[in-house]
Amino acid sequence: MSEQEVREALLAVHDPHIPVSIESMGMLRGVQISEAGVVDVELAIPCLACPGVSMLKQSVKDAVGCLEGVTEVNVSEGWHHDWTTQSIEPGARQLMRRFGIQL
Repeated sequence: MSEQEVREALLAVHDPHIPVSIESMGMLRGVQISEAGVVDVELAIPCLACPGVSMLKQSVKDAVGCLEGVTEVNVSEGWHHDWTTQSIEPGARQLMRRFGIQL
């Protein structure tokens, strides 16, 4: 499996509070794959006390874990990454506005 395949699988993982993918939200900060099939995914979490982090991590594990060749999925919070509303892709911003979410 490739990084591209992992990123495509992660398009199905949405922010727990907003119907937008973690990629579009600017939360996906890194994907690394070992030769043994271990996939490490790093996320930038917008809110330090986000109650949805465990659900988000499990969704990432579920989406990536079903890819052929994956033996393990590790998800870490990249607290060293700055996440701001500027991290959100323009298309995601428009979708959020349609749902009544203003940033």
